[in-house]
Amino acid sequence: MSTVNPLLRHDEPIDYAAVRIEHLQPAIEQVIADNRAALSIIIAHQRALPTWDDLVLAVDALDARLNNTLYNIAPLINRPGEWQKVAYQCWDLAQAYFVEKLQNVELLSLYERLAGSPHGLNLDWQSKAALQRTITSFRLSGVHLNLEGREILQMLERQISALQKTFSENISRSSNDWSLHLMDEQRLQGVSELDKAAMAASAKSRNLNGWLVTLEEPLYLAIIEHAQDRDLREKVYRAYLTRGANPDPALDNAGVFQALAQAKQKKARLLGFDTFPQYNLQLKGGASAEQVLAFLKDLVRQARPGLERERQRLQSAAQQQGLAPIQPWDVAFMRKQKDHTPLRLSEDDVRACFSLDTVLKALVDLAHKLFGLVLTEAQAVSTWDPDVRVFEVVQDHALLGYLYIDAIGRDGKSPEGAWTYYVWNRHIDAEGKYHKSAAALFTNVAAGQGDVPPLLTHLDLRKLFHEFGHCLHHLMVRTSNYHLGNILNLGPGGVEIASQLLERWCWSAQYLAGISAHYQTGEPLTVQAMQTFLDQLQAQERPKLAVELAKSLFDLDLHGNPEDGRSVQKKVEDSFIEAGAWPLADFERPLHAFDYLVDGYDAGYFGYLWANVYAFDLFSRFEQEGLLNRQTGRELQDEVFAPGVARPIQTGVEAFLKRPSSALPFLRWYGLIAG
Repeated sequence: MSTVNPLLRHDEPIDYAAVRIEHLQPAIEQVIADNRAALSIIIAHQRALPTWDDLVLAVDALDARLNNTLYNIAPLINRPGEWQKVAYQCWDLAQAYFVEKLQNVELLSLYERLAGSPHGLNLDWQSKAALQRTITSFRLSGVHLNLEGREILQMLERQISALQKTFSENISRSSNDWSLHLMDEQRLQGVSELDKAAMAASAKSRNLNGWLVTLEEPLYLAIIEHAQDRDLREKVYRAYLTRGANPDPALDNAGVFQALAQAKQKKARLLGFDTFPQYNLQLKGGASAEQVLAFLKDLVRQARPGLERERQRLQSAAQQQGLAPIQPWDVAFMRKQKDHTPLRLSEDDVRACFSLDTVLKALVDLAHKLFGLVLTEAQAVSTWDPDVRVFEVVQDHALLGYLYIDAIGRDGKSPEGAWTYYVWNRHIDAEGKYHKSAAALFTNVAAGQGDVPPLLTHLDLRKLFHEFGHCLHHLMVRTSNYHLGNILNLGPGGVEIASQLLERWCWSAQYLAGISAHYQTGEPLTVQAMQTFLDQLQAQERPKLAVELAKSLFDLDLHGNPEDGRSVQKKVEDSFIEAGAWPLADFERPLHAFDYLVDGYDAGYFGYLWANVYAFDLFSRFEQEGLLNRQTGRELQDEVFAPGVARPIQTGVEAFLKRPSSALPFLRWYGLIAG
């Protein structure tokens, strides 16, 4: 039997079948030890005359090796038991190494000497951009602080990391500890048969009869939007809207949020910034904090009149149905009732036409028609779970890399939302060797039951297309530099553009009808029926826009004003009021489970809205030239995706549009302006 750690393979897919839990930490520790030794040699050899190949590319290769190992481990977080704990320990070890590297004053001096040397001044523009980005990352890490300052910074980093873990643990605890066991099917009147089957399967998994309601998002939405039992809606709503909240301050995320914001403020000031948003936006690129706030307030100004009209209509409808005064757990239900028409397709009707296999084939076809990508399933590649599928990605006869799709929910896998890991970054090393890219896509589509395959709701479709957009962006980067290929460095307003853009295909009746096929008969939906269904869903999106605005405002308020004396809940309430969202009840804690702010979107959640404005504008060109137009798709790749971080994302967007970008398509779709 081979004694080689399977996680230490590089540039080739990992044999996950051979990976044991005892492989994880030794793999990370070995790479870190090797990197430290190699870094010392690089510094010693470069003291006389730092060069691009032997300094920049050599250190990039070390970063790539550690990141590759770390992100090969990352999917194992979704295995039950000790796997998650050990995987997080690996994450902490890797992050500690990167902090240590960015505190290396001698290494920074070599980069600075190279940048100012004749060799550095004669580098091409992409290499200069990469070099300057590296120098900036050192400076923003506090490398110029004195010993006392560095010790304070390290203490703050440890504090922030611990608080982020506590925040996530509080959400998991409150979510996992709550469930509602039902034996009377009448209480589920209005809930679809597919959702009831999922609840029955959940009960069976715990050796229970009947139906089990949990706080997983699909089951929560099934109850809150469709259950006619008002008391049931109230119970589920109260549980969901208090995730992360607890009478014990030690288990309540309000205190965690406050402590996090204060620690980040101290970090920002230590590094020479007035506020954490100023520091974070400098780190991630893009607009200033003032520009972001102006952008959000302008959207609020345009959205509020329509939101107020919608609220009045809903209150009137509730009064007619005897639900006045309307309660928070009635709002989503009433919106669904208000939009119901006799000709409307039910959500089960639509879901039955989008099996997971059907949708994955459609995604493969979309990537081919738009970009000329050929995705071929790699049956021989080992995965971390039998349900995971792997595709080789080829363009113009060249292997770009690999795409892992982990679409189905299961025990041990995080039930929250959907996400993407950028496993390997494309780059070319000092020897001229091409290193492929790889991405891993995660969603939580409900598993199939019996003869019924996994079927996707429209929300599931949007999540899958969203994450597929992230993966395509990553796979179609063409820069040869490792760090310029890391699209996370585009900042929150740039990294979300491709994902938000791909979602737009889920709002095209013509496209969705064209890929639909009933899982039993193969019959597609008609364009007219699909359009009616989408029109009614679209009417429900404006109130969601208000919540997105509220979250974005809260994010900037929390991180920009952590010491102004207002409580976290007061800031939440202020943000919801300013955004024109539905007023909060006293018990509601809607952002105690706002985990985006501990997952890298702190002082950056606005990026979803910022990117969405771009995405609508980009999609308008496809609407004019054809949703499957290859020439338009290749221009999108060339101008927006291929440069990676080598140039500002707005430059690429406007080059593709051949004009300045515009918010009009976004505003029209949400009904905020006429036209």
